[in-house]
Amino acid sequence: MIRLLELYPDHLNLNGDRGNLRVLEQRLTWASLDVQSFTHRPGQPLSATAPQFVLLGHGSAAAWRVIYSDLNRIAPTLQQWLEGGTQLLAVSTGFAALHGLLPQLDSSVERVARVSKFEEAESQGIQVVGYKNSDLDLPSLFIDGNLIGTLLHGPILAKNESLADFVISKILESENLQVEIARTKRDFVSDFALSASQLARELASE
Repeated sequence: MIRLLELYPDHLNLNGDRGNLRVLEQRLTWASLDVQSFTHRPGQPLSATAPQFVLLGHGSAAAWRVIYSDLNRIAPTLQQWLEGGTQLLAVSTGFAALHGLLPQLDSSVERVARVSKFEEAESQGIQVVGYKNSDLDLPSLFIDGNLIGTLLHGPILAKNESLADFVISKILESENLQVEIARTKRDFVSDFALSASQLARELASE
């Protein structure tokens, strides 16, 4: 069973970030794997069983005033999961919120002039494209072990098949699984993702 966890779904889907989880859910299902998607809300206990993937999306300042203390509470468990093989994707303000909570990230994030544009980024040899609308002084793409942080929306896994492939391969590796996704379905999605990415790259170069 592949378990996909979404943190604070009522607060952190400001730019359709939940689509990242849906991409993984659908592709793993096409691979004939059993997939369970579940959620965590403020005050709830975390599952005793580590998921294979965690999504921490982007939210407003008002949303973070409600949920930040809970994120602080569960951060040690998230770190344990990361060290055990769980993939964590944190988007925009979700990425920023982890700074100071996880030991591999700096304790604070500076504010800069807001950037609103399509942008290409690269980390660990993986190139992506997406829409950046942020005043956070953070890399547009950051990969460190099992942690992926990004300022790019899209959702990023829908636009960038290479990054989705990277996440899925690490999930399968952690579970010692080798599978093949049905090619007809995969090819259709690949063509769509390629078209969307190409358009975004053209806009990023303007």
